[in-house]
Amino acid sequence: MIRINREEGGWLIAVSWLSAIEETARDFHGTRPKDFCERVYEHSVAHYLGRLGDEYGLPIPRTHSIRETVEQYIRIGIAGGLFRSESEFELSDTHPNRLDITVHNCEYLKSCQTLIDEGFTIKDLTCARIGCFRAAVKALAHIDCDYQVRSFNLDGDCQGTIERV
Repeated sequence: MIRINREEGGWLIAVSWLSAIEETARDFHGTRPKDFCERVYEHSVAHYLGRLGDEYGLPIPRTHSIRETVEQYIRIGIAGGLFRSESEFELSDTHPNRLDITVHNCEYLKSCQTLIDEGFTIKDLTCARIGCFRAAVKALAHIDCDYQVRSFNLDGDCQGTIERV
């Protein structure tokens, strides 16, 4: 029997729980569980940032723009073990109220592909990465915004936008 190390085991558990939450949201909300998932992401980001600040002393500064917040959340996520490198993400400003995001080697690609195979459209997809970036913008910059998945491919990249409402 193989033995999975704690880091891989932690990722496996996290991805499993997140997938289960999103599947359950679809069970109760059909193809449009986005409102439910957005609240999950908001609670998750609040707990994560709170624990990093309170238990580990990691400074969690306020931010002032969508891009600044996403960049800060990525840095915090690297320090907190959530992300491996800034190179996992590409950020592109369309204008000050919209940020395009590419997530390379997305951990959740299999979940999205399963949904597409079941007949869902890209418009129906929720996205834990981009959704949590949106939640961080709301928490740290107090900017109300929306997110949308625009595309993904089997090579592991997904793309989406965060835009001020």
